[in-house]
Amino acid sequence: MITKKQHEKLRSILGYHYTEDVLKILKERSITNRKGTPYGSSMIRNVYNGLNENENIEKAIFDLCEQKIKATEEETNRRNKLLGIDAKSGYIIPINLV
Repeated sequence: MITKKQHEKLRSILGYHYTEDVLKILKERSITNRKGTPYGSSMIRNVYNGLNENENIEKAIFDLCEQKIKATEEETNRRNKLLGIDAKSGYIIPINLV
């Protein structure tokens, strides 16, 4: 079950529009409910908010969180490289624009 503390951190990373992405992950993995139909957005939200417990949905939520963190890091590194900022020290590296 997603705890309140985890929920707060997830909200800061994923924001409020996450259900479609979680549904895509579940669809890619062919994960359905007991009836064999895809989970609904309300079930995703209930698990995200800690109201329901579902291991598969929780894994999909945390996998999405991991993807978002990696994408953010990659974008930050790309921007820093473009601007000539050393990612580790924060110092500006002189670049020659010809």
